[in-house]
Amino acid sequence: MARRAKFPIVSLAGGLFALASCTAPAPQLGDAGPAIPASTQALMGSTPQVLSTDFGAPALRRVDGTAQVWLYHSAVCGLDVFLYPDANGVPRVAAAVPDNGDPIRCMQSLAHPGLTAAALEPPAAS
Repeated sequence: MARRAKFPIVSLAGGLFALASCTAPAPQLGDAGPAIPASTQALMGSTPQVLSTDFGAPALRRVDGTAQVWLYHSAVCGLDVFLYPDANGVPRVAAAVPDNGDPIRCMQSLAHPGLTAAALEPPAAS
């Protein structure tokens, strides 16, 4: 009776074990995603790319000549962001005005869009 080599099975099992351990690292507790500016003043000079990264797409975008107005909305406030081109023609935030008079609370509410969306949904009927 011929003796079969067990090496291919052991090698296959070892390879599968190695692949199983090649997963993406788990997110750390401190990984909260992009750092949202803490105040409207911190937005000054930001580009449209920065706004899109921090807050996503605006609810409304209006263009008046070279100026742009972006509106972000949460259950707490609306935030009007005014952009004007710099010397190189790059649009930059020149002003950010919350409609609730509380810039800190407004910025915090915009930092958690998933919670905001849930707050705007009507309650489920029972």
